[in-house]
Parts: sequence; structure tokens; C-alpha cells
Amino acid sequence: MFTAVRGASRREDIAIRSQARLLRMEKLKMASLLGENPGFDFLQQCCHDDPALQIVIKKLVAKFPQWGIAIVNGVLLKWNAKVK
Repeated sequence: MFTAVRGASRREDIAIRSQARLLRMEKLKMASLLGENPGFDFLQQCCHDDPALQIVIKKLVAKFPQWGIAIVNGVLLKWNAKVK
């Protein structure tokens, strides 16, 4: 009986993470289409919570260097971009 409850909880955790990934991916897609920075904190949270999204974020910050964000050795960093 304990195993069934434990298993159900794990399935719920997986479902929650899956839903979170879909919502985050949607926000990242919109940022890519509109060129609007979703925010450093959001990007950092995505990188730390979901390594699969790190690839998407790496491409996104490369596409928009004017945001002043980069990934170096797997770490998301802010930097001052001087775009002329």
C-alpha cells in the first residue's frame, strides 16, 4: 500500500515537471519570436531546474546578445553588452 502511494506521488512529480517544461518552453519560444528578454531570473531558474532547456537557452542568448546574458561553461551570466 505504501508503495502505491509512493508511486503515485512520483507520477505526480513527473507530471508537474512535464507541465512546467511545456510552460517554460512556450515562454522561451515567445521570447525567440518577439526578441523580448524573459528575464535573467527566469532563464537561470530554467537552466538550474531543467538541463534540457539549457540548450534552448544557449541558442536564445546567442541569438540576442543585446540582452547581455551568456552561458559560459554551463553557467548563466549577466554581462554589459555595448551594442552600437
